[in-house]
Amino acid sequence: MAANSAALAVYAGSPAMVDRTLLGRLSGIATPALVLWGESDQIVGAAYGRAYAAAIRGASFELLPATGHVPQMETPDLVVQTIWEWDKVPHSA
Repeated sequence: MAANSAALAVYAGSPAMVDRTLLGRLSGIATPALVLWGESDQIVGAAYGRAYAAAIRGASFELLPATGHVPQMETPDLVVQTIWEWDKVPHSA
């Protein structure tokens, strides 16, 4: 969990994982993207995930059931399965 937090601080910004420039920078992503969000996230609602996906040209959004704020830790099999299924379909950015 400590390593996950350290990695998140690097790409999400700190302090307190706040990067007010992130949403504006997402449009610069030029590769296919999948935004995964926990349906039961009690910290950041799904509307944020949908906004992030909408800001990335051609991105897909998936709401993961029975999953909270840390999908990779809470439902890792579902995360991998969702990515695997998404990757089977051709995507363009």
